[in-house]
Formats: sequence, structure tokens, C-alpha cells
Amino acid sequence: MQRAFVLCALSAAASAAPHNGAALLQTWEKSLDSGKDTPITRVVNLLKEMQQTLGKDMEEDENLFKELECWCNTGKYDKEEATKASTAKIEQLTSDIESMTAKSSELDTNIKELMSQSASDKQALAEATALREKQQSEFQGMENDNVQALENLKAAIEMLSKHQEAPPDSTVAGG
Repeated sequence: MQRAFVLCALSAAASAAPHNGAALLQTWEKSLDSGKDTPITRVVNLLKEMQQTLGKDMEEDENLFKELECWCNTGKYDKEEATKASTAKIEQLTSDIESMTAKSSELDTNIKELMSQSASDKQALAEATALREKQQSEFQGMENDNVQALENLKAAIEMLSKHQEAPPDSTVAGG
């Protein structure tokens, strides 16, 4: 009965700590083979051994916990700082987008005004060019008429000078 109880306790301990369970079973088997110890002594020794093993495991777990806790705290701090920096960057970029959108809208308005002004200037230039061409053709027509009139006058003067020999004395003083 005691043997069954101890085996049951050892099985429970082996399932709780699988890597140490085999060692506990070996220790139990050795104690059964030695025959000098009483079952109670064997159980007490086994419990002492389990206590030592659990103490070592607990110490290893504490060290691992401290390492992981430090790693987690450092990682948490780093992530919080990165989050703060990213949030500030997002706010900065959002304000940049808003200001650039306003600037873009302003520039679009300026472009529309300049395009309208350019179109009206082109229309004014076309009207001025047409007026200038009209004035030029009128001037050329007038100039041609004047040149023709001058040539006609020269021809008339020549013709008259051939028909009149000497000009009459002028009654005008100085002439």
C-alpha cells in the first residue's frame, strides 16, 4: 500500500516536473533496491531530494523571470518612446498636410487668375495687333497716295516748267 502511495506521489511529481521526474523515479528505485532504509525514510529522503530539485528549479525560474521582466520593461519603454515619437511625427505631418493643402488651394486660385489674365491679355494683344495691321494698311494706303501725289506734282511741275520759260518776278519781298 505504501509502495503504491509512493509510486502515485512520484508519478504526480514526475508529471509536474517532467525533466526531473525520471531522476526522482531512479532515486526511488535505488532506495528500494538498497533495502536498508525503511519506507518512511525513503519517502523523507525522496521529499528532501524533491525539495532540493524544486529549490533549484525555483531559483532558475526566478532568474529567468528577472531576465524576461527586464527585457519586457526595456521593450515596453522602447515601444512607448517609439509610440510617442510616431504620434508626434503624425501630428507634424498632419499639420504639414493641412498647410500644404491650403497653399495648394491658394496656388490653384492664383493659377486660375493668371490663366484668366493671360487669356484676356492674349485677346487684347490680338485686338491690338488687328488694329495695328489696319492702321498700317491705312498708313500704307495714305503713303502710297501721298507718294503718288508727290510724283504727280513733280511731273506737273516739270510739265509746267517746260511750258513756261521763266518764272515771273515775284511781288513778294525777298523772292
